[in-house]
Amino acid sequence: MSGPPPSDSAPRVEQQYKPDVPNFMRLGSIPVNYLQKVETDLLEPVIFNDGSGSTVDGFVRFQLTQKGFLHSHSKIFVSLTPVAGVTRAIFPPNIGVGSLVKKAVLKVGNKVLNEISDWDYLHAFHSTKISNENNVERELYTTGRLMNQQFNFEEGTSDPAVGFSVATSRDAVIEDYANNDCLQMPVAVMDGRVPEECPSYAIDLSDLFPFLKVHQLPLYMMDEPVVIELTLRPPTGHRAVRITGTATQPFAIDRNEMKMCFDSVYYGASDEMERYAEANKVLTFPFVDYRAVSTTVSRASLQSETVRNLGMASRLVSKVITMFNNGDRDNEDAVLLGTGSLSPALTDDQPNGFSYNIRYNDKFEFSTNVTNLARLYSLLQRSEQMVFVSRDEYSSQGGGFDGGTDNMFEEISQDEFRGRFFFNSTKLTGGRVGSRGIELHLKSDLHRVVTTLRNYCEYMRSASLEGGRVDVYNL
Repeated sequence: MSGPPPSDSAPRVEQQYKPDVPNFMRLGSIPVNYLQKVETDLLEPVIFNDGSGSTVDGFVRFQLTQKGFLHSHSKIFVSLTPVAGVTRAIFPPNIGVGSLVKKAVLKVGNKVLNEISDWDYLHAFHSTKISNENNVERELYTTGRLMNQQFNFEEGTSDPAVGFSVATSRDAVIEDYANNDCLQMPVAVMDGRVPEECPSYAIDLSDLFPFLKVHQLPLYMMDEPVVIELTLRPPTGHRAVRITGTATQPFAIDRNEMKMCFDSVYYGASDEMERYAEANKVLTFPFVDYRAVSTTVSRASLQSETVRNLGMASRLVSKVITMFNNGDRDNEDAVLLGTGSLSPALTDDQPNGFSYNIRYNDKFEFSTNVTNLARLYSLLQRSEQMVFVSRDEYSSQGGGFDGGTDNMFEEISQDEFRGRFFFNSTKLTGGRVGSRGIELHLKSDLHRVVTTLRNYCEYMRSASLEGGRVDVYNL
């Protein structure tokens, strides 16, 4: 057989070889070395309301520019300005500036793509996955988070460490406060007398919406407006930890500092973005969302067998996160602002009693109730890969944070960190949840006043982008 007749001219280079455009939407390594360009815009909120008093929430809305891919590490800048009567205040060291956010919503048109209620409590859980070194070397300056333990040794002796404390690399001197072991770094302190020196921090979009740690949205392919809405905690008592100065004063948001650093990413030197859109006229991607389920409880009610239905019928639930919170969310003198999770009471360094199990699809996740706190901690590590929580922080066992005036953080006893990180996380292995939903079975004697049992169900959703319109549904 004879071949095709010879061409009068050689084909252009782009006609000879056009590689398939990779999936730009999924974060990770790209198999081809593409040119990448990042544009940065500072967006002003289209709606801003700071709230008032200790009961009225604030609200802020940003509308994104529909160009390129939304960079997952775009940030929202926030700064607080206390009144002149507040002479020293800090953000809670476990969640930093995240203490401002009560609810985070990402909308495309009139469809909710991602919505997380009680976001600050979930953020406290996710913040335990940041290492001590990263907290003290980076997060302290970017988000205000600081959970960095150091061992306390007896000065002038070779005795073993007597415990550990939250360290800022700055020890107190007598001119600062008597009997304090460590103080917050000056750059992280708010002083109402010099509001221009109050720190400005950033909230990462991938922290607000965890699915952005895996995906970046192709905004240039969407015809509907993309909006971020944040419900903010009230300005009095909920946003910062007051160390010295007048009590019950508002911490207002500096409107001039409230901006979104919006990064849009472009790939390729020619038409790669257009070819990606042409090859993905129907774009579907799965992602995880979190459903918050809160129940008012008391120490007495939890001492008897408690069964709580979490719902989630007919959904693919991968994980259940459980925490026990107290009523300190509006207490400006509490070092964690009530976002910690309380551990069981101890007698002779042993828990008085704790029983935990999850039932769905007419069977229990564990053949017998989990009563060993060490096993619960192991389940937490297995579910989350790695959490940086000490035994003392988790269950108040093993020693570590010593109370009293010899071991203080600012003017607060570091005993307040003991047993305040008792987070529980369980992966579900039984497949799609049946019509009866998920039941949480537990019994506990908590050693501090508990007011709320809070659960987060991590479940799968899917979004479809076709013709510039987005549809969202549960898997």
